[in-house]
Amino acid sequence: MTASQQGEQSDYLVGVYYFSGWWRGQPNKYFTGGRDWRPDYPGRVPTLGEYNEQETMDREIVAAADHGVHFFQILWYYQGNKGQREPHQEKLNEGLRLFTASPHNSRLKFTVEFVNHPPFGITSDAAWESACREWCKTMKHPSYLRIGGRPLFKVHGVQYFLEQNGKHPERAADRLATLRRIARELGLPNPLIGGGVGVGAVAAGSAAAPYDFLTTYMEIPDLPRRDEPYSYETLIEYAEDGWLRYAVGSQKPYVPYVPAGWDPRPWKDPRPSFEMPTRSEWTAALRRVKAALDASPKLGIPTAGDGRQKMLLIYAWNEFGEGGIVAPTKGEGTMKLEAIREVFGRSRNADR
Repeated sequence: MTASQQGEQSDYLVGVYYFSGWWRGQPNKYFTGGRDWRPDYPGRVPTLGEYNEQETMDREIVAAADHGVHFFQILWYYQGNKGQREPHQEKLNEGLRLFTASPHNSRLKFTVEFVNHPPFGITSDAAWESACREWCKTMKHPSYLRIGGRPLFKVHGVQYFLEQNGKHPERAADRLATLRRIARELGLPNPLIGGGVGVGAVAAGSAAAPYDFLTTYMEIPDLPRRDEPYSYETLIEYAEDGWLRYAVGSQKPYVPYVPAGWDPRPWKDPRPSFEMPTRSEWTAALRRVKAALDASPKLGIPTAGDGRQKMLLIYAWNEFGEGGIVAPTKGEGTMKLEAIREVFGRSRNADR
């Protein structure tokens, strides 16, 4: 019997963001300006599969589960804004299909993150209700992550969500109430809904009020672009300052994020780049977030009563173009996964 079947719990839940942006057809995200960037950055080429295909997902689930990852937080994109589509946009949601189709999906949990940055926001009531029904049906999958029995869900950007609801906090809250209502109608427990925020200042007030917890996908310091990347230490210090700011000043529980890297030069992104972490730097970053979770009762996911599940989210499994990479690559091998297992141990089931 596996640990998941035994229903074991973990002191720390380790989640990794999963981006399904890697398809074979042209244009694709391995090409910038019509040129394949992989020969210039050969160390980033993934070894479990370069494209979001079933065989790749199968191998990724096994590798993640074997190294202490508890769940993939899979990014989901609304496909209804026809006039603003990018080529092959529908493939951005392949991750959910591939995960649920995998024969190994009982070994890992997964969640849905509604990515609502432009052009993927939802503004109409009918489209929102339809999306909620799709998400809630997905939550019924036996490998969908539940904490305290409640399925986990996240809105990528709180401010975008507010803007997509006419900048009216009450309307945004009503939208989340619709999600909760549909979950109830389909026989699900009340979802735990997270909202994506920045770390430069603590999100508060009516915009943050309807969420059960807050967290961050990825954020970088406001530094000038330069040819030489900044140090990874600068990147993780900025993240850590954000965790501690929320630990002290947030009205809502906060799930800390850990950047696995940030260097978007393959995509000609104008923002600053940072060195990829060495093994010692990456291990130290994981130990820092573990210590913060141990020390700060506001960090993690709320459970029944005054309970708390310690949890972190890592950016990211496969943001190969931006440099947020946990998946095994030709340059790093399984280094980042090995460090996760070293610091947090093998994956065990999160359900309670």
